[in-house]
Amino acid sequence: MAVFETLTSAERARQLGNPEGAVGLAVADWLNENNRQANARSVALLGVEAGNRVLEIGFGSGRTAPDVIAQAADVTYCGIDISPTMVTEAATFNAALVASGKASFDLASAENMPFAEGRFDRVFSIGVIHFWTEPATALAEVRRVMRPGGSMLMACLAPREAPDFARPEYGFHLRDGAGWDALCRAAGFTDVDVETVESEQIAPDGAPIRRYAIIVRGRA
Repeated sequence: MAVFETLTSAERARQLGNPEGAVGLAVADWLNENNRQANARSVALLGVEAGNRVLEIGFGSGRTAPDVIAQAADVTYCGIDISPTMVTEAATFNAALVASGKASFDLASAENMPFAEGRFDRVFSIGVIHFWTEPATALAEVRRVMRPGGSMLMACLAPREAPDFARPEYGFHLRDGAGWDALCRAAGFTDVDVETVESEQIAPDGAPIRRYAIIVRGRA
């Protein structure tokens, strides 16, 4: 039985938003397995090129970092997360990449990132932006740290047939495509493209289930 299945809706939401301790690590493992194909698709859609500096917001246990770095030559990966548990886990899992200077993992929030303006060629997140209570502030900060012409990709839950734990009282703030489009344009992004995608996943009880996600893309 997956640990996720034993949690209440409130506990599921809390561990997804800020994984903590042994339970948080188990939830992260379950997510990595369940979302493997969707995560790989998001990384591929980034269009990482040789020499790019890539930022991931909310890296979880850090399993996407090697995939990002493998996309092209001389890629540098930086990640931020609000969970101390995940920072420790990601840095440990990617110890060789950290030692070589190809990857770094920092404790920080999207609303206040410890990076200079125009540092990154690519910025992405998976399953994070639906937790943002102030998306306008966070998106403006994302725009600040991107170089002109750089691209961002954000994937999040769609309101359609959302799971029972994805509620505002539990910290989820689901928005439709039009809402994300408006927020991105207001933050200064251009070539904004928002699409809803459908995928087959496995529910905590092991049953197959369909989920709907929103993928938001834009250029700085």
